[in-house]
Amino acid sequence: MAENPLRKTALASLVVSLVAGVLFFSPGFLGIDGFDGGFAISFVSLLAAVIGIIVALYYFSLASKLDGILRGEGVLARWTYSPEFWREYTEKEYAEEKTEKKGLFIMVSVIALIVGFVFVLVDSEAGLFVFAVMLGLIGLVAFVWQFSSWYDHRQNVHGVREAIIARNAVYINKKFIAWRTVLTSFDGVTLRNSRSMPMLVFTYTVTNVRYGPQSYTTRVPIPPGEEETAKEIVRQINQQN
Repeated sequence: MAENPLRKTALASLVVSLVAGVLFFSPGFLGIDGFDGGFAISFVSLLAAVIGIIVALYYFSLASKLDGILRGEGVLARWTYSPEFWREYTEKEYAEEKTEKKGLFIMVSVIALIVGFVFVLVDSEAGLFVFAVMLGLIGLVAFVWQFSSWYDHRQNVHGVREAIIARNAVYINKKFIAWRTVLTSFDGVTLRNSRSMPMLVFTYTVTNVRYGPQSYTTRVPIPPGEEETAKEIVRQINQQN
């Protein structure tokens, strides 16, 4: 069976939790008084241990789902791409992702500029400081936009030219997307031409504790000759979910 990268993440989180558990008792072993930092060390260690256990359990659950898919459970298609096709997909996915994130960048920039101008009008002295902060925010968002697009592109360039599509998940280039997990709901899958390349487009919503529901998209290229299989995948997944 193929390697499961999610299990490594789960094990790493478990190790962090165990180390934090040891640190929780370290003030007593080292003779550090509670009011000299012992309580703070124990509190932070306990928090890290609890978070580590939660993350480990979550990733062990995902790893178990991925193990089943790698064994062929519920798999609808397993596509391997030629180097030429994958190269074309990588470049088009890069262009598409940059375009999508550009819209978010423009929206944040406009809001930040409006807020900055309002503060300048209300209080010119303090407003200039707020305006400078808004310009810094725009710069930060621009950096995140460019860096995240570049990083994803780099991962694809050096990635695994394979996609596995199951009834409740997709595994492409070692990225696992499962929509039957905690705080995740499936919106649908459609057939779409993205920059003249046929794609299966999966959309799903993840409920973030801080920011609320966030919509995400995963595009899977359809190899030549697999168009009918792709239509059947759309029918089966949408019907089941």
